[in-house]
Amino acid sequence: MDAILGQPRAIEQLTAQVSAQRVHHAQLFFGPQGVGKFTAARAFARLLLCHSPETDLTGRRAACGGCASCRVFHTGGEGDTPDADGHPDLHVVNKELAAFHPDKKIRDRKQTTIPVDIIRDALIKPAFLAPQLNHGKVFIVDEAHLLRHDGQNALLKVLEEPPTTGGGTTIILITPREDALLPTIRSRCQRTAFVPLPNDVVDHYLDQHAADMGPRGRSWLAAFAAGSLGRARLALDHDLVEWAQVVLPGFDALAQGRPEGGLGPAMEARIKAFAEGWVKKHKQASKEAANKNAAGLMFRLVTTHARQQMITAAAACDPADPDAADAALRPWTTLIDHVNTAEARLASNVHLGMLCDGLVASAAGALRP
Repeated sequence: MDAILGQPRAIEQLTAQVSAQRVHHAQLFFGPQGVGKFTAARAFARLLLCHSPETDLTGRRAACGGCASCRVFHTGGEGDTPDADGHPDLHVVNKELAAFHPDKKIRDRKQTTIPVDIIRDALIKPAFLAPQLNHGKVFIVDEAHLLRHDGQNALLKVLEEPPTTGGGTTIILITPREDALLPTIRSRCQRTAFVPLPNDVVDHYLDQHAADMGPRGRSWLAAFAAGSLGRARLALDHDLVEWAQVVLPGFDALAQGRPEGGLGPAMEARIKAFAEGWVKKHKQASKEAANKNAAGLMFRLVTTHARQQMITAAAACDPADPDAADAALRPWTTLIDHVNTAEARLASNVHLGMLCDGLVASAAGALRP
């Protein structure tokens, strides 16, 4: 658990449960994407499934590394991060499981939600079976906010009456949007907050993976990541710096009163290219979900730029003239409001091209000198 970067309070809370032998059967890990929630969940599962946990030099409980359970895990990635492959009592539940379901109707669905059938077959049924290593079970529900209402109600029944066979069962829900879960689910979980990673963690990551990037690009990338290594990794893997170099000058041009007729199509083209590349690399991925994820990245790119422009404008304002300061900042705050509106429309499956063109038109009105 000590290998989890930048989340000392979350890790302290989790290891304290183990040390006190009072681990709640339902856990909710919430916080921004890309800050270590899933990595922490797997490390916590390794500790819970360990047959002989030890106390490390810091006084925390740690997996022994040598029992029958620990030997199934193998180290992967950075630090002592357990990989769940092959462990019979650790089950990861996500929307991608639909592709392997015996029912063809479920296999053929777009993978944008976690169907209730997946909860029943991959969580509820195995949860009530005895663990194969006789030391409990752990279920990690990734992207739990994608559970539909029927799936959440099915899960709620397990949280209300958890199985107790073979050392008990622990269910870990992971989400960046805990508000999307039923209040009755949230109230039955031990909540653990994960926060944006500190600057030194992000800087260290960029030292390793973006050493050849110039200061300007690196500064933009750090601002775009905003404490999320997952977002920084996406930006590097999909060259989102190029997005910034093409798209953001268009918004600056709007702020100078110059029309940018090609800005909407440029945004749409990059979103679609990202989605197409994602689906090619992830065979079971949904094109619709990939488009929405890519659009979310594009919208974040715009809001990050708007906030940076606000910082620059604020620094040039006279504190004694609040009206002038408000006039300087209002165009960019209004742009952020328009982006939030576009994100809401995206969830309603508005045509992507219309969405991008509409955002540019709204931005032109907001930024007009």
